[in-house]
Amino acid sequence: MSVDDDRVRQIINEAIARAGSGGDICCGTIGNAWKALKAQRDVPPKPGETPASLDLELAAAENYMFARWSVCTGTVSRFQMTQLARLYYLSKLFGKKMPTSGNPQSEHDLGVEGWGVRGANEGEADRKRCNPNANPPLWRPADDIMGKRTGYGGSYGT
Repeated sequence: MSVDDDRVRQIINEAIARAGSGGDICCGTIGNAWKALKAQRDVPPKPGETPASLDLELAAAENYMFARWSVCTGTVSRFQMTQLARLYYLSKLFGKKMPTSGNPQSEHDLGVEGWGVRGANEGEADRKRCNPNANPPLWRPADDIMGKRTGYGGSYGT
């Protein structure tokens, strides 16, 4: 299966357009857009409905925004976030479940992984443009970013 890149970009653009900056016009807008997409994926489905967490385009957009925000703020390096996107894809490919909410985890998909890498790259451009004093570590412990078995519930993610 592959994601519809045009739909992913539309979801991203709409999330950014709706997000407030929280006083930080650069990384704050990106962070608020990620939080809104994460919340959308985490809504428990009504009986008989497919959970939003299984929508691959929404998953790609949310992964992109998290990667972009994490790198923009300097919390993680572009190198690390790129590796995390790839490792998350591989964990799904090999059956290691790491859902980030009570909803089912989306399937592995190279398109979703690619959007995570793209988010890391665009987050690096953002960091250099509007947050140049941020000095990300080459590597931060993954649990500080993702949390133990709870996805984005690390000390940074929520």
